[in-house]
Amino acid sequence: MDPMQTPVDHDVVIIGSGFSGIGMAIALQRSGRSFTVLEKAHDIGGTWRDNLYPGCACDVPSHLYSFSFEPNPYWSRAYATADEIQDYLLYVVEKYDVRKDVQFDAQVTRGVYDESLRVWHLTVLGSDGVQTHLVAGAVVTKTNFLHSC
Repeated sequence: MDPMQTPVDHDVVIIGSGFSGIGMAIALQRSGRSFTVLEKAHDIGGTWRDNLYPGCACDVPSHLYSFSFEPNPYWSRAYATADEIQDYLLYVVEKYDVRKDVQFDAQVTRGVYDESLRVWHLTVLGSDGVQTHLVAGAVVTKTNFLHSC
């Protein structure tokens, strides 16, 4: 098959809907690229969604922990708490209409690059135990060391 005619489901697949994944989604959205975000959990947020222990906060000054295109002048303290960061992230997702491009409960279990066709073949496991397959032109992994795909 001609690599230039390989059917892809999405130009780009982003794995993870934490801070970095959402930033990448908005950058791709602005560039007009076709993308989807695969999130293994039920909602946006990654680390800030999952870590709710007492006193959980960012170790980076809050004013630096905002997207450059959406600065937040309303942080309540110098080092924002996890719930405040999560609220900011959810606000950004809604403002930029990213939620429609996120597939929740979608855990990537395998990714294989087909060099001859220049595409990625992804196996995705849904919360219902059903596996689906996606073909992507590019894959951006935005998971951190606290999470697996």
